[in-house]
Amino acid sequence: MTNSTEANKTKEFWNSRAGTFPRYEAGDNTYEARMLRLAREHGVDFRGKSVLDVGCGSGMYTLRLAMEAASVTAVDVSDEMLRILMQDAAAMGITNIRPVCSDWQHFKSDERYQIVFASMTPALGDDAAREKLLRHAGGQVVFIGFTQRNPSDVMAGLFARYGVTPPAFADAPRMREWLAARAIPYTALPVEGRWEVPHTREHLLEACAAMLRGRGAEPDMAQLAEHIEAFRAADGRYVERTNYSLQMLLWSVN
Repeated sequence: MTNSTEANKTKEFWNSRAGTFPRYEAGDNTYEARMLRLAREHGVDFRGKSVLDVGCGSGMYTLRLAMEAASVTAVDVSDEMLRILMQDAAAMGITNIRPVCSDWQHFKSDERYQIVFASMTPALGDDAAREKLLRHAGGQVVFIGFTQRNPSDVMAGLFARYGVTPPAFADAPRMREWLAARAIPYTALPVEGRWEVPHTREHLLEACAAMLRGRGAEPDMAQLAEHIEAFRAADGRYVERTNYSLQMLLWSVN
């Protein structure tokens, strides 16, 4: 498969998920707020800095970074994710985000950024991608990755029913190995917890279908509707729960 074909498939997958993907949530007690607070507590100062957000998605972190930084370059392969990001930025009056629709391999810039930020992005899955990240880093790097990825309680049963292998994405250990091989000192901060995401019925149905289709399975919508009823809460919302085990890795580049 050619690189361009692979990039198009990746773009189609993330575009298909954009409508049901989590987006920015205000408040100081959200998961994103807590993670950025952890970075600050360990010496990362976003104020007035140029920031590169690699694999920014719908902007859950990007918008928070832009509230402090001088500028944020937000890179993602999905134009639909970037559309959502910029729609939210406009609604919030945020004007210092530069969106770039590109996969990481083809991202072009001569700039070195004072902070490079990357959270749970498949874009950094090989050494060439990591080397490119290093070339763009002119200060601090904040990397958030899985030590172990578990499917949500909703998707675990569906993966089993449709014979789909759950996505394996433990990127933090590989990043640590790469840093160690280059003798780059870093700080590793473990983070464990559980995401609880409320959905409407329609939103959860669409999200489940998009995930299965992205893994090559064609869902039976009536079957999906029956499956998700087990996750309906007393208030009528449908709650998806995912246990996570992450690491935040911090290092500096002169």
